[in-house]
This record gives sequence, structure tokens and C-alpha cells, in this order.
Amino acid sequence: MKAQFDQNLLSSFYLWLENRLLKSDTKAYLTGLSNNFRYVDFDDIPADMVGYQGEYRQLVAEYNIDTVNSGFFIGDDFITGDSSANGNVYTDYNNGRILFPSASGTGLSVSGDYSVKEVNTYIAHDDDLDLLLHSDFIENGQSSPYFYSKDSLADEGAYFLPACFVSLASSENQEFSFGGEENTENRVRVMILTKDSYILDSVMSRLRDTVREKITHVPYEDFPYAYSYSVKDFPYTYDGMVTNQGDNALCSYIDRVTASKVVSEALREKLNSNFSIGFLDFDLSTYRFPRL
Repeated sequence: MKAQFDQNLLSSFYLWLENRLLKSDTKAYLTGLSNNFRYVDFDDIPADMVGYQGEYRQLVAEYNIDTVNSGFFIGDDFITGDSSANGNVYTDYNNGRILFPSASGTGLSVSGDYSVKEVNTYIAHDDDLDLLLHSDFIENGQSSPYFYSKDSLADEGAYFLPACFVSLASSENQEFSFGGEENTENRVRVMILTKDSYILDSVMSRLRDTVREKITHVPYEDFPYAYSYSVKDFPYTYDGMVTNQGDNALCSYIDRVTASKVVSEALREKLNSNFSIGFLDFDLSTYRFPRL
């Protein structure tokens, strides 16, 4: 089935949020972290690829930052991160790993200095309660290396904190003008999980102040991440991608942002953890002709 408006909105919001946390007025990323990769027998990659897991998740794909992730080293040899120029070697920015053609073998010495997100971003496919109660979280923070363990069940689907989880909470159309134009009103929820109250307050403050900004829609087929969260067109910049959508690109407008930290004591007891939890509800308006 073809991607519909809601999928385009949610993926476009995710890209906007990811970029908003990396901008110069926020800089929610760390630079110059020494990162060593080691071979792991992953179950979720094709048989003709081998994977090397790094010590950090997630890596910054955006090129418009202070210190870019331009590539990595095999031994003393620098290899560009551009998969179209390095023999189809893919950097999985979301999971912090590098995928090589299987002919490369399992004994490579892979390393590099990396910029790493200080606050990770995920699209949530479960509601807030299910995510909190039935997910595994690794809480060591982004500044500490974490060594992947194939024997740890948590590693297979764990979320790394601090992190923002994005979901579509509600949606409805309101008549706007003659000719069939509607105002599609969406509420997008961002849940923030961290053990660091400073990070929580900073993210909530920065994102609350995005009210009355606009979010450019990126068609689902133009989503910049491809195979295993590698970038399609290297180097990737969010601003460049938005510019490529043209002057007539569909946009959503942030009418209201509501920030809260209300979490029931019953939920805290079920979590059995001292997470700090924050919620941001973004009320968006998108003016469109859905029946054309």
C-alpha cells in the first residue's frame, strides 16, 4: 500500500525533531568519542553482509555539525562513509554499527572518532504505557561506551537513553475553505526518558519554544535513511533535503506545544526505575486538499 498522509507527517516530524536537537542553539551531541567496532553475528542483516558493532548508539548522520562523521579506519587506512564510493560499506547510524560485504571477513580492525547523539530519537510504534512497561532500556548515558553482548536479550531491541520517542496521538480534518481545502489537525507526542534531570529540562524547554515554527513534509519515498539507517545521499544535511522539496512543499505549522511531567505513582512503581519522564504534545495544522 502507498504511504499516506499520516506516515509522511510522522516521518517528517521525526526528521525535524532529530535536526532540531542538533542545531547550534541546542547541540545535543558529543564529539570526538573514540569508537572501536567488533564483529557480531547479527540476525537482522542479509547473509551477504557482516556487521561490526560500535560502542555508541546513535551516531550523528547530519553533516551540518561541528565535527562530522566522515568515515572510519580499517587499521591505519581511512575509509569514507559514502557507501557509493567505499565498495558498498554501510554505516547504520541508528544502531551504531558498520555493515561490510561478507567477503571482507570477520577479522577487521575498525575504529574512528565519532560524533554521537546526546539525546537519541526513535519513532514509537506502541503507546506510551506499552513502551514503558514492555521495553528494555540501557541507561548508561551517551558519554559512556557500551559493549554489545550477543548473549544479552536486552541488546536485541533495547533503547538507549536519554531518548525521545515520537508517536502520532490523534488526527482530524476541519473544513477550512471553499474548494475542498481542509485543516488537518494532528497531535504528535514526544515522550522523553532519561535519568538526567538536566537533560530532561533542557529538551523540554528547547522544544516548547518551537511553537509557531513550521515543519516541511518530506515524501515517504524521499526519507533520507535507507538500508539499515544508512544515508541514501552522502553527505546528508536536513536543510539541504528541505530545500530540495521546493517552495511549494507541504508544511505543518506548530500551533501549540504543551510540556508536562505528570506521571502517576502507580506507573512509577511498575517501572521499578528512577527514570525522569517528560511529555511534549505538539498540536499541528496542515492545510491540504485531501480529496484531490
